[in-house]
Amino acid sequence: MATIVIDAGHGGSDWGATRDNRMEKADVLGLSVAIGRELTRRGHRVIYTRQSDVFVPLVERARLSNNSNADLFVSIHRNSHTTETANGFENIVRPNASARETACATSVLNRVNALGVFSNRGLKTGNFVVLTATQAPAMLIEYGFISNNNDNQRFDQNFDRLVTATVDGIEDCIGSGSGVTPPPSGGSLQGTISTSGGNLNVRSAPNNGAGVIGSLPNGSNVSILGEQNGWYRINFNGQTGWINGSFVRASGNGTVSTTSGNLNMRANPTTSSPVIGSIPNGTRLNISGISGNFFRTTFGGNTGWVSRDFVRL
Repeated sequence: MATIVIDAGHGGSDWGATRDNRMEKADVLGLSVAIGRELTRRGHRVIYTRQSDVFVPLVERARLSNNSNADLFVSIHRNSHTTETANGFENIVRPNASARETACATSVLNRVNALGVFSNRGLKTGNFVVLTATQAPAMLIEYGFISNNNDNQRFDQNFDRLVTATVDGIEDCIGSGSGVTPPPSGGSLQGTISTSGGNLNVRSAPNNGAGVIGSLPNGSNVSILGEQNGWYRINFNGQTGWINGSFVRASGNGTVSTTSGNLNMRANPTTSSPVIGSIPNGTRLNISGISGNFFRTTFGGNTGWVSRDFVRL
C-alpha cells in the first residue's frame, strides 16, 4: 500500500482556465475524487488536498504531502491556450526531477496516451510550487485543453477510461495495493427521472450548454456514478453522459463501514462543515442524494451529509 496525495488544482475563487460556463476547478475536482476513489479501492491510502470547491494555498498543498510522508504527489489540471486549436495531454515534472520521479510521470503519460483519447504532448518540466516544494516524487498532469471544444468532448466521453489509465500508470510505478482490504469505494446510487413532462436530455458535459447525446423518458431508472455542480454522471449507451440532478430522485441504501469509531454526519457536503451527528459503524442508511464525495442521509432526526468513502452500497 502506498500513500498518494491527489491534488485537485485551483478551487474557490481561483477558477483556473475557463471556456464558456466550464471551469477547470470543477473538471479537475471531479476527476481527482474519481482517481482517489479508484486508488482507495485498490488498497492505497489517499490524501486529498481538497474535496470541495475551496482554495488551498499552494504551499499548504505541498506541506500536506510532506507531513504525510507521501510516496507520490499527483496534481490534476486542464490546460488552456489563446489559440483554440491547441490540444493534447501532457505530464509535467520539476526541472531537477529524479529518475524515479521521471519514471512515474512517464508511466502515467504512456498509459493515458495508449487510450488514443488526446494527442501526445509528451513529458515536460515546470517550476510549479506544488512540484518544487514537495518532497515526494511529484507530477502535474494536464488532461487536454479546456479552451478546445474537441478536448472537452474527449474528456467527458472518456472520463472513466482516463481514471483507470491514470491509476494504472501510478501503479506501474509504485506497485499494486492488492492484498490490502480497501475502505469501501462508495459504489453507485440509483436515480429515477422525474420531469413535469417529456424527456430529460443527456448531455456530453455537466452544463446546459453541452451537446445533447440522447434523452431519457420520465420515470426511467439510472445508476448515478458521480456528481459535479448539481449534474449526475451516468453511463448512457456505452459512453459517459450527464443529467441535471434537479430532475432526478436519488435513492439507495448503504451501510456505514469504518475501520474504527463512528462516521461524522455534516451539515453540508464538505469536510469543513459542522458535524451534526455521529453514526455508528454498521448502521444501515437511507441515501437520498449525492454531492461530490458525500451522500445525503437522515439519522437521529437530522438530515446531513456523510463521506461516500465510508458507506458500502
